[in-house]
Amino acid sequence: MNFNFLDNSTLWVAISFILFVILVFKPLLNQFSVGLENKIEELKKSINESKTLKLEAEKMFKLQLDKQKENIKLIKRIEDETKNEIKNIKFQLDKEIEQNMLRKINNYSQLSSQMESKLKDELKNEIIENVIKYTEFRIKNNLSKKFNEDLIDDSLKNIPKQLF
Repeated sequence: MNFNFLDNSTLWVAISFILFVILVFKPLLNQFSVGLENKIEELKKSINESKTLKLEAEKMFKLQLDKQKENIKLIKRIEDETKNEIKNIKFQLDKEIEQNMLRKINNYSQLSSQMESKLKDELKNEIIENVIKYTEFRIKNNLSKKFNEDLIDDSLKNIPKQLF
């Protein structure tokens, strides 16, 4: 048997290279496989967390929509209450204004009637004064003394009868 082929250095380099590749490749392959499996597990966890976060976000979104609907209802109710309150205040103000106007009209009417009465009295007194002065003047100038005395006596007698 000829073992010359064992002296061939190229053969030994090739065998060494193949052994090296097998010895290095197997642990690298295992390491690479473990790394990929770890990465796959991480990605699965991330996906599960993402799904959970998505569900939570959807729940929160629904809650926010419900809260928004409640807030819209609350705003509508507050608007209605405000409008009603405005109507009530306006009605009360109109009522108070009307009462004030009636009160002022009554006060004006009373004041007016008082002033009218006062003016009538003053005018009456002035007319009576002028009539008395004019009558006195006529009596003194146009009538005789005897007739004046009789007229005065007669007038004095009739005054109590006409007053009472």
